[in-house]
Amino acid sequence: MEKLKQTIDFGKASIMVIGADRTYSESKTTRSTGSLGSTGSPGSTTIRRWEAVTVTLKQDEEGICSVSIANSGDEAFRLQRVCIEWTAGQFTPRLDSRDYIQLYHSRDFSKLSGVRPVHRPNDWSDPADASGMVTVLSKRQDGTALLIGALPPYGDCFADFPLLHDKPHRDGSFGFGIHLQSPRRLAPGQEEMLAHLVALEDADGAELLERYGELVRSRLSGMIRGLPRITGWNTWDYYAGAVRQSDITDNAAAARTQFGDALRYFVVDEGYECQWGVWESGWKFPDGLDGLCANIRENGYEPGIWTAPLMVNVYTPLYRQHPDWFVGDGQGNPYLTQMGYGTMAQLDITRPGAAAHIRDVYTRLRANGFTYFKCDFTQMLLGASSFATGDLSHAGMLRKLFLTIREAIGDDAYLLACGAPYEAAAGIADAHRTTGDIHNYWSHIRQNIRSMFARWWMQGTLGNTDPDFAIVRCGDTTDDTLLNRRQKLQPWKAGGNWGTGREMNLEEAKTLLLACLVTGGDLVLGDALDKLNAEGTALLRRILDVPVSRGQPLNLFRPDGDDLPIVVADSGGCKLIALFNLSDDYLAQSVPETVFPRSGTGVEIWSGREEALPSGGVVPLAPRSAKAWLVQPGAQ
Repeated sequence: MEKLKQTIDFGKASIMVIGADRTYSESKTTRSTGSLGSTGSPGSTTIRRWEAVTVTLKQDEEGICSVSIANSGDEAFRLQRVCIEWTAGQFTPRLDSRDYIQLYHSRDFSKLSGVRPVHRPNDWSDPADASGMVTVLSKRQDGTALLIGALPPYGDCFADFPLLHDKPHRDGSFGFGIHLQSPRRLAPGQEEMLAHLVALEDADGAELLERYGELVRSRLSGMIRGLPRITGWNTWDYYAGAVRQSDITDNAAAARTQFGDALRYFVVDEGYECQWGVWESGWKFPDGLDGLCANIRENGYEPGIWTAPLMVNVYTPLYRQHPDWFVGDGQGNPYLTQMGYGTMAQLDITRPGAAAHIRDVYTRLRANGFTYFKCDFTQMLLGASSFATGDLSHAGMLRKLFLTIREAIGDDAYLLACGAPYEAAAGIADAHRTTGDIHNYWSHIRQNIRSMFARWWMQGTLGNTDPDFAIVRCGDTTDDTLLNRRQKLQPWKAGGNWGTGREMNLEEAKTLLLACLVTGGDLVLGDALDKLNAEGTALLRRILDVPVSRGQPLNLFRPDGDDLPIVVADSGGCKLIALFNLSDDYLAQSVPETVFPRSGTGVEIWSGREEALPSGGVVPLAPRSAKAWLVQPGAQ
C-alpha cells in the first residue's frame, strides 16, 4: 500500500476543469511546479494553467493538499467541477479490482453506507456510484488500506471519489479520482478555495478512519461544541402525520413516570403544521405551538420541533404570492418534487426575501419555546439548477441556510441536520443523521446498522451522530394491537426496502437498540411510551442508563465484517463488547483474544447480571441477533 500512496502524486495527476459551456483538459494545459519542493511532495505547489482558468494544488508540510481555482479571463466562467484523476495505467503493478473492497460513504443519509466490492454491485450499492467526503480502499489479502478524504474548512463544493475502471465490465484494473463538484459562477479575477484533501495509509482501514476523524476534529476545533449525546422522544415513527397534541401530552406524562430525567427533549415531528412551508399549528393542536411548548415543559422536558426549511407546498399563499422566491430547473421552470405530502417547491436562499422569511420562521419558533430543531429534506436542493444568483454552489447555499437557521435559533439551541450533506452543515449543526428512516421491520434495521457502523468515526467528530430512533415495539414489548398504520404487506427484499417482510420480533428489537447504543450517538425514542409493557420499558431504560463513548467496529474491512460486526466501546471505564449476527443464518462469532478474554466474567448488557464469558472466544449467535457484555479492564 506504500507504493499505492506514493502514486497519489498531485503533481502527476490528470486535471480537467469542466464548465457549463467549455472544458479545459490536460492536452491544453500549461504545467508548472512551485519552488517549495518536488512535485506532489509536502511543501510543493502544482499549477495547471489554461487561457482563462488556473487550478493550484498546494501541499503543506503535513501532506494536506489545498485545491483552488481562479478565473483569469475577461468573462465569467460557469464552473461545474474539477476532476483530479489517476487512471489504471498509472499504477505499477496494476490494481486488480477483485483484490479490493471499498468503504462507500454517501454524501447524506438518503443512500446507505458500508463496505462493498470494487468490481461488482452488491444488494445495496453499485461501484459506479462515487463515494462522497471520504473513501477507503482496502486490500482483501492483507487488509492494508488507503484513505482519501476532504478536510475542513470545506469550500463551496462537494468532494466525490469515483473509481476509474479500465474496462466497462469493471472486472480488471482500476484507478480513482477526486471530483470537486461546484456548479457556480466565477467572476473575472475571482479565486476560490475549493477543498482540502488528504491521503492516508495504514495496515487497517478502521485505524485510518480514526486518524481521519482526528484530523477533522482538530480542524473544526472551536466550531464543534462537543456536547454529550442527547436523549429524547419523537412523534414520527409511531404517529407519523397523524400526531395530535394529546398524543404528545400523554407520552410526556408517561415518560415522566417511566424514565424521569433520563430523557431531555420531546420533539413534535411532521403532522402538526398547517401545510409544508406553513410551520404553524394546525387543527390537531388547539393550544398552538406556545401551548404545546408550555405543556412539554410542565412535564420537565425541553420542546423540539421538526421542519423542512426549504420545502413549500405549491398550494400555499407563500408559493402563490412569491413566485420568484423559489429555485428552478435547467429550463428556468419551477423545480418541483412530488412527495407523499403533496407537490413541493423549494425556497431559494440566495433571494434576500426568501432568506429573510426563513430567518423569521425560526426566530418565531424559538420564541414559541422550542430549543431543539430537526431540519429535514435539505438534500433535495441538489436536484435544482436555477437560482437567483449563480455565485454559490449547492454546498454554499446549504451552508448559508444552516447559518441562517443557527443565527435565528441561537447558539444554545440544539440543531440536527437531518439529510443535509455532511460538509455543508459541519461546524454549524450539533448533530447529523447517519442512517435512513428506521421503522419496526428488519428490512430497516439491517440497512440502518450497516450505515451506523460505516459512519462510526463521525460521532464526536462533526458533532453528535443521530442513528434515528431507538424503538422497541413488537408483540413482546407492548400491549398495543396497532403497531403501525395499515400498510401493504410485501415479502422481504435485500437493499433497504421500506416496510418489507414482517414487523420485528424481540431479538431484532434488541439488536437495533444495542446498535444505537454502541454508536455513542443521540438516543431518541420513537414508540408510544404509554402503550409499552414492563419489558419494553425496561429495555429502553437499560440503554438510557449505560454510558457509552463512540464504539468502533473492529472488523469493518474483514470478510465477516458486514454480517458479523464486532463493536467495542468504553462504558464508564469498562469495555462494552457487542457482537452482532445480521445474517439469516446461525453463525459463530470468533472474537480476538485481545478483545475478548478467554476466561473470566462480564456483565450481560440486558440482565445486568455477571456471568461467565463464552470460553475460547467463540460465541454462537442466532440469526438477526446480538449479544453484549461489560467487561472490567484486565479481566481474565
